[in-house]
Amino acid sequence: MLLSIINFFQGQFMPHGHCYFWRPDILWTNVIGDGLIALAYFSIPFLLVYFLRKRSDIRFRGIFYLFAMFILSCGITHVLTIVSVWEPIYAFEGIAKVFTASVSSSTFC
Repeated sequence: MLLSIINFFQGQFMPHGHCYFWRPDILWTNVIGDGLIALAYFSIPFLLVYFLRKRSDIRFRGIFYLFAMFILSCGITHVLTIVSVWEPIYAFEGIAKVFTASVSSSTFC
């Protein structure tokens, strides 16, 4: 079991920048785009929580907190996408995406 977990995180992958042929125009367009999306995603949960703390009359508060966690995890996936341009951390990206999907699924259950 432990060996399979270690193998999951190891690999001889190349960074995603190779797919861009390390062209600065393509690479930085994607990095800046993902960075701006991540910043937007990181601001939304804080605004939701701030809103919930100011208003005590809102019902179903849990769904707001789940939505905030979903949006935050979406931002994390974009940050990991930026990192994977230079470092092949595809296993971590996959875990973050599965976590994001599970939080997303829990918002409609």
